[in-house]
Amino acid sequence: MNTLQKNPKKNHLPPSQGGSSGFDWKAFFKRTIVLVFLISLAVHVLLLVGFGGVAIFKGKMPKMPFAAENMPTEQPIAAPPPMDEATPEESRPEDMMPEETPAAEESAPPLEMMTVPGGASWAPAIPKDMKTSLTGTVGGTGTGTGTGTGTGKGTGRAGVKLFGIEVKAKKLGVIVSVNKGVQSSGRLPGIFEEIFKLFPDSLVFLTNGGGMEDWDKALAAFNQTVEEGKKKEKESKIPYRGPTKMEKPKAARFNSGEASDWVCVRGSTLVADYPGLREKHPELFEDLRKRSNVWFITSYKNANASYLAFDELLKRGVEAIYWYNTFDKDSPIEGKESERIAQQIKDSKTEILIQSQGGGESVQEWLSKVEAKFVK
Repeated sequence: MNTLQKNPKKNHLPPSQGGSSGFDWKAFFKRTIVLVFLISLAVHVLLLVGFGGVAIFKGKMPKMPFAAENMPTEQPIAAPPPMDEATPEESRPEDMMPEETPAAEESAPPLEMMTVPGGASWAPAIPKDMKTSLTGTVGGTGTGTGTGTGTGKGTGRAGVKLFGIEVKAKKLGVIVSVNKGVQSSGRLPGIFEEIFKLFPDSLVFLTNGGGMEDWDKALAAFNQTVEEGKKKEKESKIPYRGPTKMEKPKAARFNSGEASDWVCVRGSTLVADYPGLREKHPELFEDLRKRSNVWFITSYKNANASYLAFDELLKRGVEAIYWYNTFDKDSPIEGKESERIAQQIKDSKTEILIQSQGGGESVQEWLSKVEAKFVK
């Protein structure tokens, strides 16, 4: 009894404070909820202040050029990345233009509006003279189809008449004999004047006459002529004045020093009235020397090496060849070289124009094979 009377409160605890510890759980939870609410409120206030500061210092938010134009002005728009930051999507110019146009881009305003002052500073610059398509896509688009095929050579222009013969080729090759007989005839200046007037960039090969004959056969015939000449020299006691050696022919440039010693240029004292091209036609000689597209075939007429000129012209892709030559009995067109050239002419469909100084009966078969046209 005495104990109960001394501690009356100890035996009458409220229900919320029962137990031996006496801890106030209700007050504890109230303090925790209030603390969490205050922290959350502080975080929201800080975020509001941070975003508000960005908007104040950045100024008015730019307006998106395409789909964002249909958005209400009150709705916030994310700011574009600063120009000094690395953006992999815009690192290359071609990545800025997608291959497929988004659906929202179809309603975009004309591209010219992007170039006026006051536009978005981060938008890519578009030159005013850049072509655009009907839908406003940079680079432009095109429609339409086309088909076609082409064969043959020399069909790029209307034909022109060269010495009265129609030539459809655009690239002409020329082979002209400038031997003594042609120089004496006085026809050379007029021939080249006509050619260079219609085809100023013609590829020209000068020869000392002659046809086409395999080298071993031509050399054997030359050596036989020399032997016969020396035999007559012993019998008649008259010296043989002809050449005793014939070098293998080749193609060389006419403006080289080698051409100055060519018999057609310097002439010959072994033949009467043969001063050579340099003295007989000085103006033509100088004109041909100035041109870088003029060659000549070395050696004598007996070499019959005109196939070298044909070979070089066909390699250079000429579409027609004009050949001025004396087709006499000493200028045969026969052998493997002539057959090879004839086949190349047929395969390339090259036009052949022939103008003869005389003769021609012995070469009719070859000329017919290449379907040559004759200039009168």
